Amino acid sequence: MQEERQPIQVLAKLLAGRAGRRLASGGLAALILVVASVSSIRALAESLPGGRSRNAASRVALGSGRTPSAVEKLTLRIYNYVPVDPVILQRSEDITAAIFEDSGIEISWMECTPLQGELLPQPVCPSDMGAGDLVLKFLPRRMGMKVSTPNEPLGFAQQCPETEPACELTVLYFRVDELASEGYRAENILGHVIAHEMAHVLMGPGHSDDGIMRREWSREEMRRMSLGLRLSFSSEQSLQIRQAVLRRVKPLISKSATPVE
Repeated sequence: MQEERQPIQVLAKLLAGRAGRRLASGGLAALILVVASVSSIRALAESLPGGRSRNAASRVALGSGRTPSAVEKLTLRIYNYVPVDPVILQRSEDITAAIFEDSGIEISWMECTPLQGELLPQPVCPSDMGAGDLVLKFLPRRMGMKVSTPNEPLGFAQQCPETEPACELTVLYFRVDELASEGYRAENILGHVIAHEMAHVLMGPGHSDDGIMRREWSREEMRRMSLGLRLSFSSEQSLQIRQAVLRRVKPLISKSATPVE
C-alpha cells in the first residue's frame, strides 16, 4: 500500500516560532498543518450531557442536506488518549456529523478507549469490524511527537483499500489545544479536522480550491469556523463520499441479505 502526504496549511502566527522544526516523513497521508492566528473569540462554557455509542439520529439535526439512508453509514471507533474533554468531544462530533449529514452520510460514534490499566478496548467496542468502521485516535503531545509528521500538522489519515476495515485517522490534539489558547473554539476546529481526515480516507489525498478540503485554511475561514459557520463539501465531493461509503458497506449488505430461492 503506497501512501502520500499532503499538508493543509492555515496562514497565521501562533506556531511561527516553531517554523524551524520539521519532523521526518513516515508514510502517512493527507496532513493538516495549522500555523495559527490570534483572535479574540470567547469559548462556550455551557455543559452538555455525556454518553457514548451515539448516532446522528440521537442528536439535534444540525445539517440541512440529504437525509441519510439506512446503508449510507460509517462508524468511528474512538481512542481518546488525551483525553479530550467530553463536552468538547461531543460538540465536535455533532459538527462532524452535521457536515456529513449534508452529504447524506450518517455517522455512529463508538467509545473504544481502553480503561485505565487495560490494553484491550472497552467491552462495548466489539472486535468485529467491516470496511465501514474507521478508527479515530486523539493523541496528546507525548504520543504525537513520536509520530513522523512533517510541517506540524493537526492530523493525518491513512490511505487504505476500500475493503480494509479499521482504516485510521489521527488528530494531534495538543495542536488544537494551542489554537484554543489563542481564542479559537476547540470543538469547532476539531469537528472540521475530523471531517477533513475522514474525507481523505474515503476520497484519497487530494485537496480542493475551496471548502473544507482546501489545502490551506485562511484566517478568515478559521474565524468563521470558530463562530459556528461550517465549511462544507462540494456537490461533487459529496457524491464521491456517498459512493465510497456505499462501496465500503456493500459487502456487509450482501452477506446479511436473505437469499431468495
